[in-house]
Amino acid sequence: MMEPLCFDHPDQNRAEKEAVLQSLDPTAFSALFQLTRKEASIARQNGDMERLYALTRGLKTLQRISGERGFVLAIRRSSP
Repeated sequence: MMEPLCFDHPDQNRAEKEAVLQSLDPTAFSALFQLTRKEASIARQNGDMERLYALTRGLKTLQRISGERGFVLAIRRSSP
């Protein structure tokens, strides 16, 4: 099972994590984005701001790398 993408500040392993992201196929990359986004939503609902900030840094990194790689991350809305 995949873990959501988190970055501490500063993150000693950022370069290694970004290298792995560069090698993911678009489907796996999108799945990681969706998972990280879901976990960020849960952290926000729980008021876990430290985790939310780490997940937000992960989401921003995923968005940046997807742009560099030339594909768009679609946001799937869950139905109520």
